[in-house]
Formats: sequence, structure tokens, C-alpha cells
Amino acid sequence: MAKRDEETYDWIDDPFNEKKIAEEQERLGMSGTSKTLVAVGLLLFVVGFIVLLGLLLFGIL
Repeated sequence: MAKRDEETYDWIDDPFNEKKIAEEQERLGMSGTSKTLVAVGLLLFVVGFIVLLGLLLFGIL
């Protein structure tokens, strides 16, 4: 006789439930606003670093 818990399937915690997977990905993912703010911050950092490097190379600082 087979074990009882191997034959049963948990329909409530279905690992292949596409709606549940989409909700979890949306909950864990970054929103569009957050991605935009990270991109702008990274861009400002890179531009600031290049300007600082240019000022150091030309001896202004």
C-alpha cells in the first residue's frame, strides 16, 4: 500500500498556479517608479564621477 501523503495533491498550494505566480512576481518586483529612480541616480553618479575625474585631470581641484 502506498503512503497517503505521496498520493495526495495540495490544490490550495498549487506550484503551477499561474495567477499565484504572477501575483508573487508583482509583489517581489520593483515598480516602474523605483526602476526610474534607480536609473536616474545611477546616471547622476556616473556623470558626477566623469566630471570629477575631468576636473582632477585638468588640475582645477
